[in-house]
Amino acid sequence: MKLLITGITSLPGYKTVIEGIEKNHEIVGIYHEKIPDLKIKLIKADLTNKMLTQDIIIKEKPDAIIHIAGMGDVDNCEVEKEKCFNSNYLSTLNIVKVSNAFNIHMIYLSTDYVFDGQKGNYKENETPNPINYYGLTKLLGESSVKTLTNYAIVRTSTIYGIGIGRSNFAMYLINKLKNGEEIKAVVDQFTSPTNTTLLAKALIEIAEKRLIGVFHVGGERLSRYEFAVKLAEKMGFDTDLIRKTYINEMKWKAKRPIDSSLNFDNTKKFIDINFYETENALNILKSEYYSLKVEKDN
Repeated sequence: MKLLITGITSLPGYKTVIEGIEKNHEIVGIYHEKIPDLKIKLIKADLTNKMLTQDIIIKEKPDAIIHIAGMGDVDNCEVEKEKCFNSNYLSTLNIVKVSNAFNIHMIYLSTDYVFDGQKGNYKENETPNPINYYGLTKLLGESSVKTLTNYAIVRTSTIYGIGIGRSNFAMYLINKLKNGEEIKAVVDQFTSPTNTTLLAKALIEIAEKRLIGVFHVGGERLSRYEFAVKLAEKMGFDTDLIRKTYINEMKWKAKRPIDSSLNFDNTKKFIDINFYETENALNILKSEYYSLKVEKDN
């Protein structure tokens, strides 16, 4: 299978390429700025450029497009709204138009932040209601993708893992706790922290099975504090270094949903891998971290 994957310099994009290579798929990777160290066909492109985007897809003729690229910094999205709109919606719309013309299976990575967080445990078919600009632009992207007949929308939450891309909460915790530094973690906001390796496996499985519809891929409902404690215990760090804090003490520019945790009951009927158990996810994180550490030490 030939897969075109966007956003390959992000953590989920990079991991999805690695998983695709391991499954012997032909991969074409789209990047925007920094050239990734990957032995695949690489194409530099600004996906907000309609003609360039469509020319690339028409030329490459992929069996599926996994669209991961976008602006994911929630606070920056609130400040740089035009850039966020172009990155998260306009680029998606450009891909949708050509996918529709050539009936290409499009897989769009979305977010739990399309929900308002008033109830949590959101099912795949529940009505979104974003409370920040990031969530709004991702929902606009979802709406454009839903005009296709051959699509999959994959909502995920609080992505973490070992690899390239911007910092994530797990790596922040590891870097602080391994040095004996105290950290603060919010106790009253809940998400579904998602191991990026398992997310990548799910995205490739969706492409292979040509699944259609809306899917939720993430971990168990946890506050950042609960996740920090579980990670520390798994990695052998001192849990006393983790201090509780509250959402009203955070100096965030954008509002956060109080409980945007995801329900996976329907998705688990279609995807075989165990992406949802925290124990499994943290075992993978620990293995990858110490494998990388040994590699660096040598």
